[in-house]
Amino acid sequence: MSTTKKIAYLVTAALMVAGFAAWGYQLKEGLVLTHMRNSYSWGLYVSTLAFFVGNAAGGLVLSSLIYLFGVKKLKPFAKIGALCAFANVTAAMFAILPDIGKPFRIHNMILHPQLLSPLVWDVAVLNLYALISLVYLYLLMLPELTGPFARIAIRVKDPEAFSETWARRLAPFSLVAAVGIHVVTAWVFSTQGSRDWWFSPALAPDFVAVALASGTALVMLAAVLVYGIRDLYRDAYRTLAVFISVAFFIHLFLMYNDMFIHLWYGAEEARETLAITLRQYLPAHLFEVLAPLAAVVALLSARVRESAAAVAASCVLLISGVLVHRFLIMPAAFDRVPLTIAPLGLQNVTWSVPIASGRYTETGDTFVTAWHYFPSAIEITIVLGVVAYMCFLVMVAIDRLPITERST
Repeated sequence: MSTTKKIAYLVTAALMVAGFAAWGYQLKEGLVLTHMRNSYSWGLYVSTLAFFVGNAAGGLVLSSLIYLFGVKKLKPFAKIGALCAFANVTAAMFAILPDIGKPFRIHNMILHPQLLSPLVWDVAVLNLYALISLVYLYLLMLPELTGPFARIAIRVKDPEAFSETWARRLAPFSLVAAVGIHVVTAWVFSTQGSRDWWFSPALAPDFVAVALASGTALVMLAAVLVYGIRDLYRDAYRTLAVFISVAFFIHLFLMYNDMFIHLWYGAEEARETLAITLRQYLPAHLFEVLAPLAAVVALLSARVRESAAAVAASCVLLISGVLVHRFLIMPAAFDRVPLTIAPLGLQNVTWSVPIASGRYTETGDTFVTAWHYFPSAIEITIVLGVVAYMCFLVMVAIDRLPITERST
């Protein structure tokens, strides 16, 4: 094992231990350790849920398209896509657990489901998607399940033909599941009351577009780290770059189209939510746009694609921009307290009603009209642990399972 790989294993293992310890401490002390409050009830945990779900959807979409439309040049990346899908969807489930004050009561959602709640459907689709991605990965690996893996292989006469046939048959269902998982996640946001920022029919297709960009970038990152830059894969990398670019530009159109409608509508509430993102969080907004845009421009350059380091850096830049984008889903929805009153004697005027922050401190405000959230050290540590789990799982699977092409 190379020194770089040993360091990667040690770092991810250490972060997982730290994240698990931080979660244990949070379970003991409660969600008061986070910087979320009554007025800002969703934060980094829900943001990373959307982030991981997007990466998972993008990974399986890529693998499904290979067999659905016969894009043979991308076939070496099919198993990596399915693996990334499984790793990210399980990471999404782990990421949301710390957001639940009493996660051990989650069984009540199964025993007493409220079918009108999109959260119930989100839990169902996450588990279904994890199962589909795992089955899809198994089918793709079947021809290489020999030696010590032979005991878990299905006994068929022609494993290669069986794998190809069933991968093609499962591809349409995988594609629908990949799109559905993000549509349902978008509905979780869109159906929340008193959150004007999320009331948009463009939210679900925008979630899908972002997922295709970041999920494909993640597969491309894993592929270039595994295979490097070879003549055999140059055309495949170019196709991935084009796919990422198209998905990202669709996302830009949907995002700014929605902002334009908010601005054109001209209502005070619409202008106020826009101002939160475009003024208070302007540096973050610029990063969520310019970082992926720079990455897309770089990936479309044949000269950049000659360097594995440049491709990897571009993919990391794009994924980082998408992570910031997922975080920016929250501020415009939560920074403005939606409770208002019309003062007596004043026309066309409303006042924000202060609400309890949920925590008393001698120096802090017990009642607030806005809460400018930034994740606490506990939240960041837990999320880093989940990210480390996803990376650790992908590395172990690539090392131990027949994920890569035989020629490598």
